[in-house]
Amino acid sequence: MIVKSKQKILLAFPLAIFILFLSACSNTNNVLKQPLSEAEKIKIATCPTCFAMTQKLDSEKYQLIPTTSTAQSIALLQSGQVDLILAGRTLKPEEPILDSLIIKEGYSFLAKEEIIIYSSDLANYQIYTDLDVASLKTSLEIENIEPVDDVYQYLNQGIIITSWENTDYHRANLAHILENNGKRVNLSRRPTVYCAQACDQKAQDIATLLK
Repeated sequence: MIVKSKQKILLAFPLAIFILFLSACSNTNNVLKQPLSEAEKIKIATCPTCFAMTQKLDSEKYQLIPTTSTAQSIALLQSGQVDLILAGRTLKPEEPILDSLIIKEGYSFLAKEEIIIYSSDLANYQIYTDLDVASLKTSLEIENIEPVDDVYQYLNQGIIITSWENTDYHRANLAHILENNGKRVNLSRRPTVYCAQACDQKAQDIATLLK
């Protein structure tokens, strides 16, 4: 009888170890699946132009902070309330120099004074550009575009379209191009991730997800 009891114990021991192993694995998986707290999530300030595109981000990992403007987003970043910001334009001279990752390209619409123009009214303006005219006519579906060498010489005569790299806020102001429903025309913005320090892997992951 003692021998049989020992045999039962020897047979039961590996089974007990196996059960404990499965239990440990299960507990580990449960820990890994625990949702992040609000404090652990990556906080992203996003202006109205870019808010819609951020809806594809995982809400379990990212916390979106809607702002009314890029300027407000920058203020939150500088105060440490957010980790990153997502904006649709280049930074102005009075704003801090921030590391950035471009998500999508777009055109810079500029005017002598800051104005709002609905896309359906673009045909009423003479437009000057230093970019490829054929591409602009196709993408914007307008014909009144004239190629010039220095767009800033034509600010008094109409709207100018140039690259974001050539955008000079000292010489011109933004022309806000809107759809009839009030949303910005996608091509009139260049969605960009801005970082307080050098953009790290977290920022690169977000830029990749939003492309």
